[in-house]
Amino acid sequence: MGNKKLAEAIIKEMGGNGNIHQSWHCITRLRFNVENKDKINIDKIKLLEGVLGAQYKSGQFQVIIGSNVADLYAEVNKLLDEKTVNKGTPKQKLNVVEYVFDVISGIFTPVLPAIVGGGLLKGILALLVTFNLLSDKGSNYEILTFISDAPFHFLPFLLAFSAARKFNTDSSLAIALAGVLMYPQIMTYANSGEVISLKFLGLPIPMNSYASSVIPIILGVLLLSYVYKQLDKIIPKSLRIIFLPVLSLVITAPLTLGLIAPLGRYVGIYLDTFFTGLFSVAGPIAGLLLGGLMPLIVITGMHYAFFPGAFAAFDKYGYDIMLLPMNLVANLAQAGATLGVFIKTKDKKMKQLSISTFIPAVFGITEPTIYGVTMKLKKPFYASLVGGAVGGAIFGFFAVKATAFTVPGIMAIPTYIIKDTNNLLYASIGVASSFLVAMIVTLLLGFKEETAKATEEIVEGKNAKPVIDDNVSNAIKENPNAPIDVSSPLTGKVIPLKEVPDSTFSKELVGKGVAIIPEEGIVYAPFPGKVIMSTPTNHAIGIVSDDGVELLIHVGLETVSLNGKGFKLLVREGEEFHVGDKLLSFDIELLKQEDVSLISPIVVTNIAQYLDVISTNDQQAKACESKLFMLIR
Repeated sequence: MGNKKLAEAIIKEMGGNGNIHQSWHCITRLRFNVENKDKINIDKIKLLEGVLGAQYKSGQFQVIIGSNVADLYAEVNKLLDEKTVNKGTPKQKLNVVEYVFDVISGIFTPVLPAIVGGGLLKGILALLVTFNLLSDKGSNYEILTFISDAPFHFLPFLLAFSAARKFNTDSSLAIALAGVLMYPQIMTYANSGEVISLKFLGLPIPMNSYASSVIPIILGVLLLSYVYKQLDKIIPKSLRIIFLPVLSLVITAPLTLGLIAPLGRYVGIYLDTFFTGLFSVAGPIAGLLLGGLMPLIVITGMHYAFFPGAFAAFDKYGYDIMLLPMNLVANLAQAGATLGVFIKTKDKKMKQLSISTFIPAVFGITEPTIYGVTMKLKKPFYASLVGGAVGGAIFGFFAVKATAFTVPGIMAIPTYIIKDTNNLLYASIGVASSFLVAMIVTLLLGFKEETAKATEEIVEGKNAKPVIDDNVSNAIKENPNAPIDVSSPLTGKVIPLKEVPDSTFSKELVGKGVAIIPEEGIVYAPFPGKVIMSTPTNHAIGIVSDDGVELLIHVGLETVSLNGKGFKLLVREGEEFHVGDKLLSFDIELLKQEDVSLISPIVVTNIAQYLDVISTNDQQAKACESKLFMLIR
């Protein structure tokens, strides 16, 4: 699927242009604010070719794409009508935490390229100076320093632009407000200490330096958005072009300089003091917890909450000891776990996927490996948490410092160079430890290959070949030619599979079987075995018998659209069960009210292992009593 078609499909499954308020992207994800999250068909979006995952977190709908995200976003942006997007805060209600995360993410993500570019250049300069390839006394170094420092020194300008888009206000006025905070005379007074404050209409205006600051300009633009909207309502249309800009600035700028910016400055100072104190008091413990939990923090989007503190630390001390260092060890731990999967797996597709996601992970882009490899296989993800915790503890013990903001990957290592210290050495030890521990733990724990992958794809709407399980029981070995009888897992009316109004099942793309219109809302175990697959919406389950029969039980048609409503999974993946055990329950009356079909296909998915699958001719089935299939080997 090309970028244009994928963009069209994503927008369609999100409820169309009208459901989208704002759109932007980070390094690996498309991010959206939407009018109504219930209109989003997350399950179908997850199945689109080129999509690694999708989730609704912190007031945003996020589509995980990977390295192709910028190209795809360009197509998304072409398809979105500017009149239907960037309309400000959507009508749906967010709690305070969700709103804060959504605002911080929406403001920082668009300006990350400039920040990361400047940070990476700082690291390269440090590397060149360390190896005596560039003199830190020459003009070349000075010019390159100007370039690398500019995004950080003038950070309020960058944030003003993106905050204006987030708060849906005039971007030129927001940038002008940043210019007021960064006005040269104010900076001169602040740096020299000659003038502490000036008075404006009796209001004291502190002369502070807001270079590299974050919170003051964000709060200032937030105030500007409210002032601008209120003035826009009361000023006649014919006079808006004249009075709206000047009144907005005259009202907002003094309040920002006198009250909001100093308040934001102190918030940044306290954030920095808190996190710095945390690491000074309990460095190894704080590092162990944050290094180990950072992937979970990033997945939920909570890492954006640490951005203001990190920039406050850069402004005050010139380094960060929390956000970037902890992300670095966590990211390299993901890379180590992925390499462990590559070494251990025997599946050709997983081997190819693991090596292709390993390379971006080494450079700090971990979403492809998290969603495509480690989290999918579970145990490698746990191994990455252990590796990150070990690296984080080492970083916390030695108080390892990052001197520039850049993507926390192998290219960020030069930003840990600090003259006359062992900071780089300690950073290298921590990174190597996190990588090696994650890889070794992955190799030791192992992981279960996805034998039910094709069945899962069918359940979610994809076409796939049936799964063949090579693990057979001793009973098969002792009597390899005996037929296998399979009882019904449901009670209800039996209909032939070819009559199911879904071509995926009626054309036997999944496998051979029958369908039942259930009369009781319980799925029972028709044989002794174990669970090999379940779905997030609990509408289907894959099981395997002790003698190797793989069975897919799909309750209803299009029931995935209910997002789990009315369904309750009573077992876990990998759990063993006996004949008659309850596997899944569902509310028949609710399904009828939701107007979804009750027709429930029951399919043998590993039919390639058998000569034939003979289905019953009975029109009625009793769970665990009626014979549904006879499998000929």
